[in-house]
Amino acid sequence: MRTKVARRHQITIPKKIREKAGIFVGDVLDISYEHGKIQVEKVDESWDKVMKETKGAWDKHPLFTYLFIII
Repeated sequence: MRTKVARRHQITIPKKIREKAGIFVGDVLDISYEHGKIQVEKVDESWDKVMKETKGAWDKHPLFTYLFIII
């Protein structure tokens, strides 16, 4: 499917694609560019929440402390 870049560099995701991907108003999307391709992915809010809650959880683990001392 094709879409056109609007005046403010916005695009519309076609309805069929939105429905297949389960994208709704207010959803967060990740956008990246690699090897000449733009990729858009829906961010699973529960995963994002888990990542925020566990950030730094391994910082005080003895294994990592030991590795940092050796290096």
